[in-house]
Amino acid sequence: MAKIHTHYDNLKVSRHAPQEVIRAAYKALSQKYHPDKNPGDERAARIMAIVNTAYNILSDPVRRKEHDDWIASEEWEVEWLETSHGDEGRGQRGEAQWEPRQVEAPLRWRFLLAPRWWAGMLAFFAAGVVLTVLLVDSPKVLPSALAWAGKPSGTSGASAGAPNSPPEPLGIDASNDGWARPAGPAEAPPDIKALGLTQLVVPARAPDCDTDLQSQVSPNGDPWPAQSGYIDGYPVGNQGEEMQILVDNSNNPSPVLVKIYDLDRRSNVRHAYVLGRTKFLIDKLSAGKYEVRYQNILMGGSRAECVNGRRAALRQAAAR
Repeated sequence: MAKIHTHYDNLKVSRHAPQEVIRAAYKALSQKYHPDKNPGDERAARIMAIVNTAYNILSDPVRRKEHDDWIASEEWEVEWLETSHGDEGRGQRGEAQWEPRQVEAPLRWRFLLAPRWWAGMLAFFAAGVVLTVLLVDSPKVLPSALAWAGKPSGTSGASAGAPNSPPEPLGIDASNDGWARPAGPAEAPPDIKALGLTQLVVPARAPDCDTDLQSQVSPNGDPWPAQSGYIDGYPVGNQGEEMQILVDNSNNPSPVLVKIYDLDRRSNVRHAYVLGRTKFLIDKLSAGKYEVRYQNILMGGSRAECVNGRRAALRQAAAR
């Protein structure tokens, strides 16, 4: 393969030479070719300028790393040209006669000429198109095929996600945690939805005393927050910069309790409270497969009080 002339060649050191060797080589060449010792010698002045440039680059770890990357890129391109098209004029330079010369400055966009780079970009683009088709279709309504009805009827007892219970440790299997079931074990499971999307649009709906979560406190035992946000005391897992999920509750007058469920780890990694008529962005999620689970919250008292209040509202509407 044709040899690439580098700053290492200009200092007559190997590419893996430590800084001590590079410094010693520069000092030896400086003593020989310094203009003060060679007054009027244009060749010595030219060599000294090249040696100074080489030493300035190789003595700086960052610039030396950039130079090493450029060498690797150049040698790969030369090898590809020689194997694919024959030698393109990059001649083999003998080592018997040392002669420093200017090194071609590395081009920042030179990698665009490499076929391997274009193949990688094409594969990345194709993967992005497929991922966009699968994930970025914003829902107008909640797909019934993705509905999640809570725990099976055979499961008894309150789960770790129920109100006034301590947060479940990150990693515990939450695939069927029954996290918002009514207090009575014989009552029907609540109306809980689950989505495998990057946006949750909560539809407008009237309060439902039979299915909505009725509690004055959040799952950690504290009062519900005054603003939308994460619920204190629960883990914030799967942190990253690849994904985010927008919870759009702007059409719904009731606040909602939201859990982000990791399908692979079978664990809840976010717990959020979103006020009615607002939106909340759950961001900084690592890439993965998630479900968005939510339930409406009624801030009133017991179920009987909710039913009586709703009947009174219906009677007033009928009277009007």
